[in-house]
Amino acid sequence: MTDKQTEAAQLHDLRLNEIDLVGGARAVTFQPGLNLVRGDITTGKTTLIRLIHALLGSIPNNLPPETTAVRAIRGKVLLGATFWNVYRPMVTTNDTPVEVASIPDVAGAESIAARLPAGGQRGYGDFLLDQLALPIVSVPRARREPTNELSPVTINDWLLYCIVTGDDLDTQVFGHRHPFRDLKRRWVFEIAYGLYDEEMANLAASLRRIDLEIRASESEAEVIRQFLAGTTIGKPDELEAQLSSQEARLAELRSQAANLGAAGNVEPGDEIGRTRTALLDSREGLDKVRAEIRQHQAQLRDLGELKRQLVSLSKRLTRSIVADEWMVDFDFVVCPRCGQDVDQHRTESPICYLCEQPEPTSAPDRDALIREQDRVTSQIAETDQLISERTKTLEELRLSEEDTAGALATLSDRLNHLTSEFVSAQAAALQSVAAETATVEANVEWIKRYLMLVDRQSDQSGYLDGLRERKLELEAQIEAHSTSVAAADDNIEALEKRVVDYLTRLHVPQLGDLLTVKINRTTYLPEVSTRTFDELSSQGLKTLVNVAHALAHHTVAIDRGLNMPGLLILDGVSANSGKEGLEGDRIVDMYKLFDEIANEYGEQLQLIIVDNDLPPKVADELSDSIVLTLSQEARLIGSPEGATEDSAAE
Repeated sequence: MTDKQTEAAQLHDLRLNEIDLVGGARAVTFQPGLNLVRGDITTGKTTLIRLIHALLGSIPNNLPPETTAVRAIRGKVLLGATFWNVYRPMVTTNDTPVEVASIPDVAGAESIAARLPAGGQRGYGDFLLDQLALPIVSVPRARREPTNELSPVTINDWLLYCIVTGDDLDTQVFGHRHPFRDLKRRWVFEIAYGLYDEEMANLAASLRRIDLEIRASESEAEVIRQFLAGTTIGKPDELEAQLSSQEARLAELRSQAANLGAAGNVEPGDEIGRTRTALLDSREGLDKVRAEIRQHQAQLRDLGELKRQLVSLSKRLTRSIVADEWMVDFDFVVCPRCGQDVDQHRTESPICYLCEQPEPTSAPDRDALIREQDRVTSQIAETDQLISERTKTLEELRLSEEDTAGALATLSDRLNHLTSEFVSAQAAALQSVAAETATVEANVEWIKRYLMLVDRQSDQSGYLDGLRERKLELEAQIEAHSTSVAAADDNIEALEKRVVDYLTRLHVPQLGDLLTVKINRTTYLPEVSTRTFDELSSQGLKTLVNVAHALAHHTVAIDRGLNMPGLLILDGVSANSGKEGLEGDRIVDMYKLFDEIANEYGEQLQLIIVDNDLPPKVADELSDSIVLTLSQEARLIGSPEGATEDSAAE
């Protein structure tokens, strides 16, 4: 591996140093190279792998119920050449903020911190791709159909090559049985091995845009052609002349409409003006007469009330004169204030039984009462005279009201007749001008659109020729770019040789006279001794092939400086193998291979191997690599008392 390849591989370093399940009472510390996680079934080993995926990518579906206690995942991760602290809430929405902060490698250096959305463009996933120097590209659904709809290659697609769960290890290669995952798996393969790179993606996207423009232009040209073919309109020069004539006529009509509108705002004539003035004067006079009528009616009501009071007073004075007593000499049965019964014997004379005050001792003055009676009688006579005068005046006002109302109705009818004739004439003229204006405007708009179609038809041919030339240029660039497939073939051949090497070291059963591995150039799946992966009948053999294939991808990528994150997690590597005899020896060989690769690639490849149990020999020799031991008493997610993770303490 050259220095340039080593530098390129270091850009893709992805290493977990620490992972803390916030709320789950569990923290795990990893180391460079080989990391072993062991434990019984149902203790949380696979859950740990899925939570690691949640830290580095999207949160998997159908997590076990105990993970609801985990509020967030906090991790210390090496991305490229920089360590980062990551805080990932366990929330699946795309806008969930993920907090990242760099850890300076020099004391006193400034740290970089950011809060990124969990999904979407320029989110946490794109941040990881950028830090790992992996291309941020969108790819078509088929390599040979670059004009198809594009789909982005995300960090989740790269993690297909980094995280292999126990459910997949003995059944499929990086999810190839799942249609969508298989599509992305193949695109990641092409990007990693040089069959499809960022420049190629940009060329394909440009070609797709050009192709869409060509299709749209061709459709538009066909529509215009069919439309023009079905019309009998004159030549463009004749249409230009018609357009000028119609625009001139339109200007005349608009000027005529403006003049009619101005004429309508001017006084229509002397007779109408005089009639309108007389009508207003008559209406004002009628209002005055009606106001006087209301005033006299109110006065008559007041005079009638006054006469009634005077007559009542006169009668009381007459009784007083005849009785020779005070006007106030009345007997009360009830209290005039509260209505309670009054006892006439409550006091003795000369004390008033009502107010309990001494009664007057002087006798009433008869002459004074007679004088007061004469004055009241005189007032009654004067009131009768006023009532008579007001009644006569009111009758005269009512006659005047009838005459004025009749004159007002006559003037109103006359004014309506005069103005209706004027308005009808104006309305007819305006209606005629408006109708012709609408017709001329429609003609102008139609001629303009027709001329525009003629112009576009003239330009369409040249525009389409330009697009087709650009498409040919892009296709030539794509074809020329594809000539670099020789380098990609070298990379794939190196992968094939590496898989053979690892399978040999694992002592896999012979399927033929010679052990061979071929990477299918269409599916990018391994074929062992001419057998496809799906044709391998033994799950144990599939596991060995998958392990060798996954290891080879990462080591070849490091050796050749290819795009591939430097992290590989394998779950359940011994699940389909026996513990004794040849199968037991293969398990030991597998862990020996893990150790050798970890020692060879050191800081550039972190291996995390998860298994139910380790062979005693492996547990003794690789005890320093055991980072986590789980049991029924110490599950992955539990109480703080059961959260001891350090395998050395175990």
